[in-house]
Amino acid sequence: MKNTQSIKERIADSAEDPGNCGVRLYKVSINLGDLPYFEVRAEAVAQFDSTKLRNVNYHRDHIVDRFPLLFCLTRVPDSLEMNLFLEHRYRGKFLPPKRGGRRNLLGGVTLETLYSIANSLRGFLAWLVKANADWREIYAAPDSEKAKAWLPPYRYRMALIERISNNEISRDTANLYLSHIRQFYEWALTTRRIERVPFKYKFIAIKKHRQDGDFDLLFSSALNEKALLIQTSDLVIPKRYRSKQEAHSAALTPFNATELRWMLNTHYMRLSSRRLWAELAYACGLRAKEIATLAENIVVNPTLSGKAFFEVKVLGKFNKERRIVVPLRLMESLWQFKNSPERLHRAGLWDLASGTHQARPLFLNRSGKAINSASITNVTSYVAKELKHSDITFNRSFHDLRATFATALAKFMLEKQMPLGFIQYRLMALMGHANFSTTQKYINFARTITFEHQMEGWVEQVFGGLRSSFEDAAHYEQVTL
Repeated sequence: MKNTQSIKERIADSAEDPGNCGVRLYKVSINLGDLPYFEVRAEAVAQFDSTKLRNVNYHRDHIVDRFPLLFCLTRVPDSLEMNLFLEHRYRGKFLPPKRGGRRNLLGGVTLETLYSIANSLRGFLAWLVKANADWREIYAAPDSEKAKAWLPPYRYRMALIERISNNEISRDTANLYLSHIRQFYEWALTTRRIERVPFKYKFIAIKKHRQDGDFDLLFSSALNEKALLIQTSDLVIPKRYRSKQEAHSAALTPFNATELRWMLNTHYMRLSSRRLWAELAYACGLRAKEIATLAENIVVNPTLSGKAFFEVKVLGKFNKERRIVVPLRLMESLWQFKNSPERLHRAGLWDLASGTHQARPLFLNRSGKAINSASITNVTSYVAKELKHSDITFNRSFHDLRATFATALAKFMLEKQMPLGFIQYRLMALMGHANFSTTQKYINFARTITFEHQMEGWVEQVFGGLRSSFEDAAHYEQVTL
């Protein structure tokens, strides 16, 4: 394991970090190789103060850069347990990604996912230190809800609820933290560190239309009436807890033509990659993370096909694969970007670091590494800062571009008088929604708006090439029902 800080410096950092109760998260270079063994040579012994440590070598090395590790001087055993859990998630020894999901070369979760898990555990460990609690404290069988409320995970849940009430975090973020903590407890049970988990699982029946995006489920009333069994836990944040920001963001806020023009005309958005990020969001409905992980092989030379649009596969939220539609004009821009000198240079850096066996992402940073999704979501913040100098108030998020796509496409198909069932199915499939009610919000909103003249031209430009294909598909579905 390599890091520029010494052990003493890390301990000093932890002691001077009262905000996180001495819990630090380091990203280090670590060897997760196979078949470890101790070196026997005398010069292979490292000296730390009065302690001697023998070096560990591996028969086959596997170096991982920026691997997340937790450290807390007052909770060293707990830090080690959580770090071992992180290693097992990365190696795929516990909860490996589902088939088709993103995974690393060892078969486990990606570093990006591991950072999220480590951040959740860091917060939990900091709370344990502050509350002077032991995560292993589990009653044999809590007699009541009141007794269970005193267990560490549920006490931490109350701390998260307080943070939601103070608008520090969202309910979704808090539930993500609890999800990772449940995984840690499940791992501890699997590895026999504890005898039982402190929470309970139960199956609930969901009687809701269109939960899985299957076209048949939309039109078959018999199947729609069947309940879908979902496993859930009682260690979650109840729906009644929601921050003020969440209540405000629940309303759909798509861009209008003026706001799109403001954004795209800024100096910051002149960079071709940034413009493409925005276009992929408002013309294809992609999320920031989906754009960041977009593979370069989805981009083809449009002049060789004669198509008006291109269907490509992307891996979306919860590792769910879906097909999206890329308009001809956007594919032309993507092809030009893919073969630009700067992008080819970065692709070469990727090959040097990662080899040619890994699929290259389309968007790479200056170091030849995959970009972080935060770089994409931060675009609107930089745009807002620039527009502020022109006395223009710009209150838009990057996700609002995706809302613009969904609302515009729904309005486009409604005005073309396509069957409602087809509109519901097609929009849900293109957006990658797991819940039909989310899709229905866009359709209901689209019914209430009227496009301004400038917006009508943009919508026709983006979706006009899809009209004949959608109409043919809608007609086919009506005939076959």
